Amino acid sequence: MVELIAAIVVDLSDQKLYVYNPQQELVRTVLVSTGKATTPTPMGNGQVYTKHRSVTMRGRTYVVPNVPYTMCITENELICLHGAPWQEAAGQRFGVARSSGCIRIPSPHARWLFENTPIGTPVTIQA
Repeated sequence: MVELIAAIVVDLSDQKLYVYNPQQELVRTVLVSTGKATTPTPMGNGQVYTKHRSVTMRGRTYVVPNVPYTMCITENELICLHGAPWQEAAGQRFGVARSSGCIRIPSPHARWLFENTPIGTPVTIQA
């Protein structure tokens, strides 16, 4: 069932993402991996600016092709919510800060979010 998402909240302290519907009811809670201490995920309010079913991500120390279900929450596309199949393949659990600033989401949840989140959806990142 397709469910319209009205808001996403990422809590850095518990490494969880919370999804709310238009009635402000919590509809899903997902363990995520946010930025590590040296590359923290910035706190604040934003929105989903762009969506890419698959994209190559580049940073100073990495190039990762085929990053699935990517939704960027900064206009410059530096901070995004996305699947992390490499983390899953390595057996690294979610709920641990380990990214370069993005919010990594288990693939099934990333797909669901991607398919149900319209561009413009508010995203809050808090401690």
